[in-house]
Amino acid sequence: MECNVGLKEQKLRVLAGLALIGVGAYYNTKPLAALGLVPILTGMLRWCPVNQAFGYNGCKTDHIKDYT
Repeated sequence: MECNVGLKEQKLRVLAGLALIGVGAYYNTKPLAALGLVPILTGMLRWCPVNQAFGYNGCKTDHIKDYT
């Protein structure tokens, strides 16, 4: 699994997942809270099957320089 979720997208995914869990807990809706685990998981793994299906890659590897 190659990285296809960028750092900004990773932060947004984790925050969105936490928000879904919070709303699900507030309204006592377990399916909504469980749905919040998906963006958290894809954010932490930095890999998303939907991004891969659409051919989107948010990871930028050209900013990494080799100092050897």
